[in-house]
Amino acid sequence: MKELTEQDENAILDLFLGMYYFQFLASAVELDLFTLLSRSPGLTRDEVAEHLKLENQPARILLLGCSAVGLLRKEGDRYFNTSGAERFFSKAHPANMVPAVRMANHIQYRPMARFAEALKANTNVGLQEIPGSASNLYMRLAENPPLEKIFHEMMSLVSFGTAAFLAETLDLSRHRRLLDVGGGEAVNATILAGRWPDLHVTVLDLPTVAESTRARLAAQGMAERVTAVGGDCFAEELPGGFDAMLFSRFLSIWSEEKVRSLLAKAARALRPGASLYVIEALQDDDEMGPPFVAHLCAYFLTLASGEGMVRTWPEWMSWLEEAGFQSFSRRPLPGGMSEFLIEAVRV
Repeated sequence: MKELTEQDENAILDLFLGMYYFQFLASAVELDLFTLLSRSPGLTRDEVAEHLKLENQPARILLLGCSAVGLLRKEGDRYFNTSGAERFFSKAHPANMVPAVRMANHIQYRPMARFAEALKANTNVGLQEIPGSASNLYMRLAENPPLEKIFHEMMSLVSFGTAAFLAETLDLSRHRRLLDVGGGEAVNATILAGRWPDLHVTVLDLPTVAESTRARLAAQGMAERVTAVGGDCFAEELPGGFDAMLFSRFLSIWSEEKVRSLLAKAARALRPGASLYVIEALQDDDEMGPPFVAHLCAYFLTLASGEGMVRTWPEWMSWLEEAGFQSFSRRPLPGGMSEFLIEAVRV
């Protein structure tokens, strides 16, 4: 992003108003306004208020806010979704971003108000806003099933695009057994197993996640091709017998010490010549951005773990070599969020 100057009054104002902009969006999503206007375009304010069970003035404020930030357009006294709102925030479209908005609103929003405290304490102070006793967000979500469901709905949304990219990009025909560490609801695993009929995938995640994933796999008829196991990748060695391993959006959550330890465990678990695949965002080498990466770093510190960081490519190359990998490469994922597929080979 360009540097702000004293002439950039509108951009500076947007920094102040950002929390309101998000709440216009998040509240409309919670009330399902965009799905309503997909199915019944051109409603008046009174009709919107009736459908959403709001009084007239709150409905007026919501419609004003959504219109002001470009989510709605108005013809006469009738409201319509803009094309962006229609595509990304209406449940009428299967690949919508509603799960991401709900995660930001229900899991991230209040904790991130404690960012300054987290900076001073160098730990995830924002986690105190989530009920429970676990020391990181993911284990604490296991204590809050409704929030855990919101989180995994968001991760599944992200994983569908990633899995499609991996299925189109990678040649896994030579692999027979792949371990997906932190693989959640097995979206990557099921799509990759469907693409490569000789591939069996094992998903390793927290026991509560693995339990629900096993039930989902059985319902999908994928239980013979994809296995979900519960475990703790930090306290235990990674299981062996695999000729490929995947970490997708997992490693950057944790400290440098833990990342290097997990890469070493991966090297011990894989035979020579086996492949390691990592999906991660990367900082610019000059550590000046991009904005998506900056927000992830703040999230990791304030809420997720209190220790994570999106690293640079030189850092990754150093750690991969140290762990016993070679022939490492990276290629960008679609979407413009500075996410990459990193590939390496076990020496």
